[in-house]
Amino acid sequence: MIKVYLDWNVMSGMKNNHFTELNDIILNKDKFLLLYSTSHIGDIFASIKDQSEQEQKMVKEDLDYITFLTDDLCLVNDSKEVVFSQYQPRELLDDRIREAPLFEDFSLDNLFSSIEEGNPMFGIVDSMKNMIASTPLDLAFKEAFENPESAAMLDKMFPGLKEDQTMNGFFKSFGKMFHNMNETEDYKDLRNMVQQIGVNSGHFNENKNPFEVIDNAYKKIGVENSNVDKYFEKGKNAPEWFDDITNEYIKLDMHGFKADKVKVTAKEKNTFNNTTEDASHSAFASRCEFYITNDDKNYHKTKAVFQKLGIFTIVLKPNEFIQYYNFFLNVNSFDGHYKSIIDEMKRIENFQEQRYQNGESFGWVNFTNQYFFNFFNKILIPNPETNDALFVLGKESPSKRYIISHKEIEGMLKLFVNKLGIDINGKSYFEVGEINTEEDWTGRTWELNFGQISIKRLNGWFQMYFFPLKEGEKQVEN
Repeated sequence: MIKVYLDWNVMSGMKNNHFTELNDIILNKDKFLLLYSTSHIGDIFASIKDQSEQEQKMVKEDLDYITFLTDDLCLVNDSKEVVFSQYQPRELLDDRIREAPLFEDFSLDNLFSSIEEGNPMFGIVDSMKNMIASTPLDLAFKEAFENPESAAMLDKMFPGLKEDQTMNGFFKSFGKMFHNMNETEDYKDLRNMVQQIGVNSGHFNENKNPFEVIDNAYKKIGVENSNVDKYFEKGKNAPEWFDDITNEYIKLDMHGFKADKVKVTAKEKNTFNNTTEDASHSAFASRCEFYITNDDKNYHKTKAVFQKLGIFTIVLKPNEFIQYYNFFLNVNSFDGHYKSIIDEMKRIENFQEQRYQNGESFGWVNFTNQYFFNFFNKILIPNPETNDALFVLGKESPSKRYIISHKEIEGMLKLFVNKLGIDINGKSYFEVGEINTEEDWTGRTWELNFGQISIKRLNGWFQMYFFPLKEGEKQVEN
């Protein structure tokens, strides 16, 4: 199966019958594995305003539709890695609602409020709180507030901190900043301050790499590069690769490349939260083969970030995905997939030589636009001296850190078993638990009257081998 991540604007559009052709294609659950993430829940949470009966009905319909599309298969950030989990969207939304008050008051008093006066630990905790509260901040903050060039930005980012430069003041100020960035238009002011370095939306065009435009602007003022790693901590609340994507995404937005609208009225609320949620959508989507979004700004920023970081998830708008499907993915039968492999092998111009690390030639490889048997996207033709296989199908990951769901293997094997039946070892359809993440997987092997097909995982890589019958071999009836 082919993993596809749909942005919330596409999901909600499909729910409201706006993408009927995409809907007809993508609901083929034998071919596509649709996933959602906690960012979809964040989008729904942000839409909640008054908890009216009508609003609750719409929220329930949204959550039910996510379940309908994804069968509750969710990408979750557990702070160390992004993993597959089965979660009902309602459960995740309830968690988000329950946790919301924690983000409304970051003061030390509120953070320690769970330990009440009658608790035996109250005395120790209260002393610890007072000690933290009175701890002065690093001298760098004091110097920054005394510098006219940085004081204005710090005042905007950390309201009230100038008057109380202690940890207690920092926590209170951080809470105000978090509220202002996510509930008001303060992000617009911060973005304007950042763009005073000499770069804004007018400096970008489709022929320029946006990251080079930003770096060149910094070089003009004597800063060698605009590396966001210097300003954003990585790996604390998400895996580093996730932070790499979200940080680069926010960097583009802050410097004016396809910048999001920031506007808060009685009818709409577009704040920094929208940008961070979109950045997270892009990070989650990097675990999949395709990311479909109808948000033009998200589309361009995601493509730019993926290009910079070497991520090969294909980012498409709904109409582009339909075209891609019609060109490369509209194959559904075993025979159709097999024929498309043979046709692709004839296109010798698409192959390049593949070598082992020691420089010895393994053979020829073609990274295809197709997904053979709804899984493999790489054809290898080995040298006869190194491997007896006529060809090997492989799976090229879209990014350095990649996860495969057992449902993908299950869907791929189903095509083979439906066509070829039980294999030579008496194995049939995929069984949950038969693959151990730390071990090789022997998979399935079929002896046919024209050769042998073997699917296995070696050293972490899933591959399909086709060995033709050698001259003089006894043919086995299929």
